[in-house]
Amino acid sequence: EKSLKGFCAYMEFMWNDYNETHLKSIEKLLDKSARRSTGMDDGFKEYYDYWINEPETKYGENFWVKVISADSKTIGIMVIGYAEDSFLISEYVIAPKMRGKGIGTKALKELLNESQAIIGKKIHRAEAVIYPSNTASQKAFEKAGFKYYHTYEDGDAMEYIYEQRI
Repeated sequence: EKSLKGFCAYMEFMWNDYNETHLKSIEKLLDKSARRSTGMDDGFKEYYDYWINEPETKYGENFWVKVISADSKTIGIMVIGYAEDSFLISEYVIAPKMRGKGIGTKALKELLNESQAIIGKKIHRAEAVIYPSNTASQKAFEKAGFKYYHTYEDGDAMEYIYEQRI
């Protein structure tokens, strides 16, 4: 298992690659609110199994699942994809007791600033799709540097984009 806290002492969080030993702690993150605001409404295992078994999915090249920890406790999970020169943060959940405290924004900023160490690639452009009712996520992504881009025609989702000036 790859853990980066020791590698980058200045990082606030540990970013571990997902493995099945994390499943129980991840499922605890998925309260009613998280299930309603993600594609993990049937649970994380079903979500992960679906994506990891897609023929084009290559873990560590175009797909990452990072378990975020602080003080030896799982505080979040982030699923990141890569296609067409852009990263997609497709799922991002912070522990229910940690929400509303700026932790989500801090971890997101850390990913953007330290992406080379965390996923092995530099993030210059990223997208996030957020439900209109999920105002907490909208605020966290905006505070991390994402900008509102547009709302889908059906009104079900909003797209946010992060672009780093090079």
